[in-house]
Amino acid sequence: MKPKISCIMPCRDRDDMVAETIQSLIDQTFSDWELIVVDDHSAPEDKTQSVISDFGDDRIFYIKLEDKYGKGISAARNFGNMLARGNFVAIIDSDDINYPDRLALTVEALENGADVVYGDIDLWDPETGDITKRDKNIPTDFDLELFKAGDFIPNMTVAYTKKLAVDFPYNTFFRIAEDYDFLTRVAEFGAKFKFISQPLVKARMHAGSITAKKDFEFNYGQVVKYNRGWVNERPEIFGR
Repeated sequence: MKPKISCIMPCRDRDDMVAETIQSLIDQTFSDWELIVVDDHSAPEDKTQSVISDFGDDRIFYIKLEDKYGKGISAARNFGNMLARGNFVAIIDSDDINYPDRLALTVEALENGADVVYGDIDLWDPETGDITKRDKNIPTDFDLELFKAGDFIPNMTVAYTKKLAVDFPYNTFFRIAEDYDFLTRVAEFGAKFKFISQPLVKARMHAGSITAKKDFEFNYGQVVKYNRGWVNERPEIFGR
């Protein structure tokens, strides 16, 4: 019997964090889910597969992303989405904690007609245990014009229909902002967005997170805006 919702978790060298994330799914009030962990070229010494096996939960699947299927966050998301058996797909970041009612609230919104669901997040410092609220307000109703100005959707809270996952695969050009590119495409297509006005995820603040790194050679978000025709300034990557 296929699950209601498929949770897709790309990961790379996260054996020190992934257990807490998986436990937060096991602790969900909604239990009709599967978790597909896509290992995106972890180092040989990484023990993520062993960590997953220790749970002994037949709803959890571990798959290595082979070179022939690509490499990077977008390729890993696409691979997991194609394997998803549920009618809905939830993004799970391997370093974050999902609040117990995230999936229940998400599935309810999707079953009531939403194509894309997202919520707020709390910021969590694992060193001190402190949890703080974000200083960024999310519009109660999705506004494409505001979204053109800047991405206000916390990607680790996003879920969408399997149909969108199939019809709008992630662009593997993007190392970051793959979510902004994906969401702008489905928004312009006319997908219905639903905001759940409470934190769904406790986001771990640490130096190893992708978005915390500053070594990206250009602004990927600007590439999205340029490709959509929202800005005239051509990103540096394209030259003159």
